[in-house]
Amino acid sequence: MKVQKLKPIFLSFLFIVFVACGSDDTTNDEIVDTTDDDTTSATECTTTGTVDQSTNTEIETMRAAVVSFRNSLSDDLLEEISVCLDDERFYLWHNTPANDDNRDGITYGDLTADQLMAFKDILQLFLSSQGYQKVYEITELSEGWLNNVMSDVWNPDFYSIDMFGDPETSGSWGFQLDGHHCVLNFLVHGDNVSIVPAFLGGEPAADTWNGEDFDIFSDERDLALTLYNSFDSTELAAASTTSTTHSLEVGPADMNGDPDPYRGTYDYSGFAIGLKYSEMSTAAQANLLLVMKEYVYNLTDNFADVWWADISANIDDTYFVWINDSGTTPTATSEFYYRIYNPYLWAEFNTEGSTGANASTIADYNHIHTITRIPNNPTTDDGGDYGIFALMINQNGPKTLLEHYAHADHHKYTHKKFDYTLSITL
Repeated sequence: MKVQKLKPIFLSFLFIVFVACGSDDTTNDEIVDTTDDDTTSATECTTTGTVDQSTNTEIETMRAAVVSFRNSLSDDLLEEISVCLDDERFYLWHNTPANDDNRDGITYGDLTADQLMAFKDILQLFLSSQGYQKVYEITELSEGWLNNVMSDVWNPDFYSIDMFGDPETSGSWGFQLDGHHCVLNFLVHGDNVSIVPAFLGGEPAADTWNGEDFDIFSDERDLALTLYNSFDSTELAAASTTSTTHSLEVGPADMNGDPDPYRGTYDYSGFAIGLKYSEMSTAAQANLLLVMKEYVYNLTDNFADVWWADISANIDDTYFVWINDSGTTPTATSEFYYRIYNPYLWAEFNTEGSTGANASTIADYNHIHTITRIPNNPTTDDGGDYGIFALMINQNGPKTLLEHYAHADHHKYTHKKFDYTLSITL
C-alpha cells in the first residue's frame, strides 16, 4: 500500500445561527433553488422514504461537520448548493473537463480558504486515508499538472459540490463532489453510508506536480498485475478476452446534461462472464480479494466493513475479466483493462490512452479511468447505485428528465440529448 501523506483533520465547528428552510416534518422541507438564469424558486420537498437521524457517533460527527460547513456559506451559495433529496441532479455527473460553468452547485473556487479546508475535512470523515489520498492527488496534483497545459479548461478550483436534503432535520441526506476526473456520491440514510457511484481517473495518473510525486492508481494497477501473474494457463484463458474495445462498460455520461445512463434498474446480468471466483486457485482468490478491497476501502473503514460483508456473502458469484491490448505480458507501463463483477461490487480499471492536448506528452498507459458501483440487487431493499436514494428520485416531481427540461425555465433554451425516444399521440 502507498504511504499516505495526509494533513491532520481540523474540524472547525462554527457556531453560527442557521435558519432552516421548511417545516419540522423531515419529509416536507423547503429548499430554495437558484436556477441557471439567476432566478430563484422555492420548491417544497415532499420526499418519501426518509428516516430519523442516526445515533451512530461517527455519522453524527459527519452530520455536524456538514451542518457547520453549510452554516459558513453565504445565503447565495447555500441556495445554489442545496436541492431536494430526490432531485435528479444526483444523476447529472459526467467526465467532460470541469470548466467553471458546466456543473450544478458551487465550485471550490467559490469558497474561502477556511470553507474549502472545512469541506476537505468532511471528505476525510467519509473516506479512508487511502481514499482521500486518491482524491487529493486527482483534484490537486494531476489537475494542477493539467492546469499548466490549459488553464481555462482544467483547474482544481472547478470541482463542484451539490448538497441534497437537510442534514439538520433528517437522517437521509447526501452530497456530491463532481469534476473532470473525480465524481463521488456521498449518501447517508439512517445508519447506512455509501459513496457510489465513484468515478476516479487521472491524466497523468502518475507524475510530479509542485515538487510532489503522485501515482494515483498504483495499488489498483500493481495488485491487479499480481493477480494476473498468479493465474495458471486455464485461469488466464477463462479471464482473458480478445476484445479490442476496453472502454468502461458503465462509466460516466458522455457530456454535460446527460444523466448517468446506468442508474436505477440497469441490467448487469450479461456481465456474469469471465473467470469465476469459485473456479480460481486459492492463491488467485486471495489476490482477487486484495484488488476488490482496494475499491471498497476508499470508503471509511467501519462502513466499508458493512459493504464488504455483503460482497463476501456472495463471493462465489464474482467474475473477473481481463483485456491486454499488447497481447504480451502486461506491465505497469503497458495498456490493459480489467473488470470485477459481484452482486454487491462492480469495479473497472482502464488505461484510456492520452488525448487532445496531451497526446504527445503523456504516455497512453498514463491516462486511467476507474468506476466503482453497486449493481442493482433485488435481494436488498437499499437498491444498488445511489442506495435508497435511487428509489426516491423523481417520485414526487417530473417522472422523466424530458419533463424536467420541458418545464424548467433554465433549460428552455438549451439542447440536450435524452436516453430514450418520446412518442406523442395527438
